[in-house]
Amino acid sequence: MSTAPVRLALIGLGNMGMEHLAIFASLQPRAHIRALADSHAPFAERAAAAVPTAAVYHDPLDCVNNADVDAVVVATADNTHHEIVEACIARGLFVFCEKPLTTSADRSLRLVNAERATGRRLVQVDYMRRYDADYQDVYRALQSGRIGEPVLISQRHRNPLAVINFDEQQLITSSASHDIDVFRWLCGEDVSEVSAIAKASRDESTVFVVLTLTSQSGVLGIMELGRGPGLDYDIGCEIVGSSGVLTLASPTPTDSSADGDAPLPEAWMQRFHRAYRSQDAAWLAGVVGGSFTGASSYDGYATNVVIDAALASLASGRPQSVRQT
Repeated sequence: MSTAPVRLALIGLGNMGMEHLAIFASLQPRAHIRALADSHAPFAERAAAAVPTAAVYHDPLDCVNNADVDAVVVATADNTHHEIVEACIARGLFVFCEKPLTTSADRSLRLVNAERATGRRLVQVDYMRRYDADYQDVYRALQSGRIGEPVLISQRHRNPLAVINFDEQQLITSSASHDIDVFRWLCGEDVSEVSAIAKASRDESTVFVVLTLTSQSGVLGIMELGRGPGLDYDIGCEIVGSSGVLTLASPTPTDSSADGDAPLPEAWMQRFHRAYRSQDAAWLAGVVGGSFTGASSYDGYATNVVIDAALASLASGRPQSVRQT
C-alpha cells in the first residue's frame, strides 16, 4: 500500500465545496490539495487564499485534464456533474461526486458503463448518511437479525422554509435522494415500485410529498418530505421488523466547533458534520488502498431511476414500476 499523500483537485468551491476543502485540509498529510477549480472567479479566489500552494483553474474540465492529481472531488452544480465525472473516468482519476451523480438515469447509466469499461472502481457518490454513527447503528442492528425480517421502513425529512423553498418536484429530485439511498442500503436491494403524492397549503408556504416504495423482496418504504415556515430541520427513520422495531436516534445537532472547526450555520451540516468527515476520510483511504465502502456509481444511477419513476407517479397519479438496467 502506498504511503504517499493523495494529490487532490477540488472542483466546485461554493459552500459544500468549501466544507470538503476544510475537511481534506485537516486530513493532511494523507491528502495534498494540489488544484482548485471553479468557474465563478470569487469562489476560486476564496479557496486559493485558504490553500495558496494549489494551482487554480477557472474551467473544471481544464483542471480534470491537466492538473497533476490522483483524485478529484466534484461539488459543482448538479447539471455539470456528468461531464466532469465522465472526464475523470476517461483520465482514470478517482472521483468523489456530490449527490446526485447526474440529473437523469440515462446520464448516470452512461457513467456506470464508462467506469465498468475501465475494469476499476473509480466513482463514489456523496451519500453521507451511510457514515453517520446513528444510521450505522441501525444498519448493524438490522443486519444482525435483532428485529427479524424487515417489513416497513419509514423516514421523514423536513426543512424550514428559510433554508429550502423547494416545490414538489424539487423535494423529490433533491431532498428524497438521501432517503432513497438509505432505503436501498438498509434493504440491500433495489426498488421495484414507487408512488408519489403531494399536498401544499393554500398559501403554498408549506409543501409535503409522500413517497411509497416497494423493494424487490417486498419491503415497504414510506418517506415524508416537506418544507415550511413552521418546521425545524428534522430527520428520522424507523424500521418495523417481524420481531421488533428499530428507531434512529435523534441527537442534538452537532456543533462542529467541538471538533476544532468554526461553527456551521446550517442545521443539516451540523447534524451530519462528523458523517461528512468520516466519509471523506474513508474515501481517501479507499483511493490509497483500492477498497471503497461508500455509494457507488450504480447506487447513484439506481437512485436516479427511482426519482424518475417518482416524478412520473406524481404527474400521473399512479404507481410506477422501477426498472434498473
